[in-house]
Amino acid sequence: MIPVAQVGQTTTTPTTQELDGTPKGPGTANLTATALATPIATVCPTFSAAPASTSGWQIYKDTRFPFQFAIPTGWKAGSFTDGSGYDYIAAVLPGTSTFPFEHANVAPEHFEISVTLAGPVFTPSSDPSWKAETTPITINGMKTILYDRISPDCGETDRIAVANFGEHHFIFGMGVYTPEKAQQDISLFLSIVHSFVYSG
Repeated sequence: MIPVAQVGQTTTTPTTQELDGTPKGPGTANLTATALATPIATVCPTFSAAPASTSGWQIYKDTRFPFQFAIPTGWKAGSFTDGSGYDYIAAVLPGTSTFPFEHANVAPEHFEISVTLAGPVFTPSSDPSWKAETTPITINGMKTILYDRISPDCGETDRIAVANFGEHHFIFGMGVYTPEKAQQDISLFLSIVHSFVYSG
């Protein structure tokens, strides 16, 4: 990878997530109604982690919106507009991923920063499947709440936060379907979020 990644957008067909009407946010379409209704704390352990060091990480600079963030070593970033036209997404995938960025939500591990272009604005506080963390996080100088969701079989761990910059609604999310990598990926996600800079 080059030190600064600048990737243009592509247009894709709707994902399962868009077609089935489930709320925005990584992993939502993959959870059953039972999974969504099951309390996290009574089923699976929760993970906590400190942000990873970003020393040596590359910087992704978006070509459509005035933001940038750090990319973990060995990972790659790209952007696309989803098939619905509602969201513009900058996705970060492991370097071993071979499928298009448009399919980031099916990767065993993925991070994404989504900008709402049209349609309803997603608020995790109104979705009972998301549990609010007690300590807020800071994104580009703005305090916001981090939300968790873990599937009942402990196989899927998601994190999400929302914030507004300029006149845009941003969704910061991660999904990991490999339980043994959950703590490591939470640490990487926090570093990506903390490195986010909106300059508009």
